[in-house]
Amino acid sequence: MWNYKTFGIPDEEFIRGKVPMTKEEVRTITISKLRLQEDHTVVDIGAGTGSLSIEAALVCKNGTVLSIERKEEGIDLIKKNMEKFHINNLIPIHGKAVEALNDIDFFHRAIIGGSGGQLEEIVRMCHEKLVDGGILVVNAITIETLYNSIKFMEKEGFEKIETICVNISRGDKLGNYTLMKGLNPIYIITGKKQ
Repeated sequence: MWNYKTFGIPDEEFIRGKVPMTKEEVRTITISKLRLQEDHTVVDIGAGTGSLSIEAALVCKNGTVLSIERKEEGIDLIKKNMEKFHINNLIPIHGKAVEALNDIDFFHRAIIGGSGGQLEEIVRMCHEKLVDGGILVVNAITIETLYNSIKFMEKEGFEKIETICVNISRGDKLGNYTLMKGLNPIYIITGKKQ
């Protein structure tokens, strides 16, 4: 159970497997960029372990979070983490994003953490199904995904597109010394549907 009102549940609190997980500091910034309200419907595409979904569900306690994940292990981890954090407003959806998005009428916010090679179509569908004023946040590890995210968001008509690069280093003890160990840089791209 997470009893705090701040973002950034420590990574070790989540039940994890081999599925990728958005790191604590990146989650904190991503949730902040979403500008969530308690009654929002949020779609988390490529949800992995569900760490972003869990944090969004804690904020949107009168709303709904839909976690789309194509890997069975990811769905199992999302369910386990829902139970651990006592989350009841999250719906795990097993399948590919494009097919899953077809069955959703609208949402207020969307996160793309993984696209399975269908980024352009997913961005298009997010623009179509986001309410006016809705926000899309894409987390990218590669420069190609960064470039394509911006290109596809511009093509669909997203406005106020913002890109940041997050470089996190964590202290690692080596005897009496602490060395900073760098994590992979992450690009966070945010756009708004006007």
